[in-house]
Amino acid sequence: MYRHSLEGLAPGEVLAKTIYDDGGRPLLTAGTRLNAAYIRALRKRGLMSVYIRDGLADDVVPNDLVSEQVRATITGHVATTFTSIAMVAEERGSGPGGVPGMVDRLGEQPLELDTRGQKAIAELYSDIEYLISEVLESDSAAGLESLKTHSSYTFEHSVDVAVVGVLLGRRLQMPYDRLRELALGCLMHDIGKTYIDHTILDKAGKLTPDEFAVIQQHPYLGFELLRRMPFKSLLPAHVAYQHHEKQSGGGYPRGLVGDNQIGSRTMHERVGAGRMLLIAEIGAVADVYSALASDRPYRRAMPSDQIAATLSQMAGKHLNKEIVGWLRRLVPSYPVGTWVEIQFGSRWAGYRGVVTSVPFTSVDEPCIRLVLDARGEQMTDPVELDTRDVPDLTLMSLTDEDLPPHLRGRDARAGRASRAR
Repeated sequence: MYRHSLEGLAPGEVLAKTIYDDGGRPLLTAGTRLNAAYIRALRKRGLMSVYIRDGLADDVVPNDLVSEQVRATITGHVATTFTSIAMVAEERGSGPGGVPGMVDRLGEQPLELDTRGQKAIAELYSDIEYLISEVLESDSAAGLESLKTHSSYTFEHSVDVAVVGVLLGRRLQMPYDRLRELALGCLMHDIGKTYIDHTILDKAGKLTPDEFAVIQQHPYLGFELLRRMPFKSLLPAHVAYQHHEKQSGGGYPRGLVGDNQIGSRTMHERVGAGRMLLIAEIGAVADVYSALASDRPYRRAMPSDQIAATLSQMAGKHLNKEIVGWLRRLVPSYPVGTWVEIQFGSRWAGYRGVVTSVPFTSVDEPCIRLVLDARGEQMTDPVELDTRDVPDLTLMSLTDEDLPPHLRGRDARAGRASRAR
């Protein structure tokens, strides 16, 4: 199977993974043959890509770290919570003066949510228990790859950030109560964006100075909203406040700094003026990872191996170096289900195949089922290759556009040639 953009997807392709709605209910089950009506409906719901059967490795199913039903349900509850908070804040804080004026009008009294909002927050606490439970029960991060392809980016992104954040917190041996605060902070970290114009959020080109100044206000507004919420701790609000700060001090909104270390801070946060909190540093790493790995209306998700390289480049000045190091040890550069090409290092150079498993102790040395030879022709007898047995082998992730025409959408098979890599 492989992930195919809905753009250019033609009727007749067979769905490889079930698609769920925001309540965790199946919309279309695996094995459904897509027709024009289904494709139109998926586009209308905001989906941008789906998993399609290719007839070569359909038995290789990417298993998410958190089930898609749980992910879909939490996404719906996050959306409801955002909407409820935004409505109350708008009623109390509307008026002139921009964000500062709105914050002043909010006052210091807690925001009084309606019944729906109160129920959504209660559901979020329950959701967090499920999320943490699934991450704690997982033996591997090999299934971290997920279908992050919906136009309601802010909500699904928030869930992905929470999953990655809890994964990191677990490996750093955070106590359970702190994991809850971390998960809630990650789910709510972008609440301030509810007041940012979507034409700015989804802009494909470079933001103007004025537009970027608007974007820079969302951590501050998020903090001010969350600290007025009936949460059990103020730490989740600080995840929203600090997730765009940088280790070097060049972030926003306050220019806080870090020291690229973790130390003993999993139990007790470091206290000091101008310093980032560990819980927020974890949220910042998870936020960047999810942003790079997610499809957006104006760009495709970055290939998984490029994500790993980009995070390594950002470690030190932007992101906490130790936390990035832990993420690199946990998250594979080539997740299960990824199509890859062998570049150099063996007689298999130029061959292509699908990652079938990832060793937990060596996440960048996957096992691959080679199904296409160096000429792009299907092999009669696929080869199961453990890359740990092949020294100095180099891999590259492939997208659906990199695959031969006969493995892509049926409309593309007539005229698009495989790109040489």
